[in-house]
Amino acid sequence: MNRSDIFEKLAHLEENINQINHDMVNLKNLTVELIEENVALQIENENLKTLIDKEEKTKKIETDKKNQPKRPLRSKDNLAMLYKEGFHICNGELFGKHRKGDDCLFCLEVLSE
Repeated sequence: MNRSDIFEKLAHLEENINQINHDMVNLKNLTVELIEENVALQIENENLKTLIDKEEKTKKIETDKKNQPKRPLRSKDNLAMLYKEGFHICNGELFGKHRKGDDCLFCLEVLSE
C-alpha cells in the first residue's frame, strides 16, 4: 500500500465519520422534537380525560336526579289529608266544602297530578 492509498482511505473514513456525526445530530434533534411532542400530547390527553370525567359525573348526577322517585309535595299531603277528612280539594266552587261521603273525580284528579 502506498501513501496516497492510505491518505485516500483516511480521507474516506473521515468523510464517513463526519456523515455519521451529522446523521447523529439530526437524529438527536428529531428525538428531542418527538419527546416534546409526546409530552405535550400526554398533557392534552390527561386534560381531555379530566374534562370527560367531569362531564360524565355531571351527566350521572343529572340522571340520578331524574331517576329519583318524586316525593309528593307536602302541600299535596295536606290536600290528601283534607280529602280523607271529607272535604273537596278540587278547584272551583266546591273547594273546602264537605263531600258528604261521596268521591269526587275532580278531587281525585288533583291528587293524581
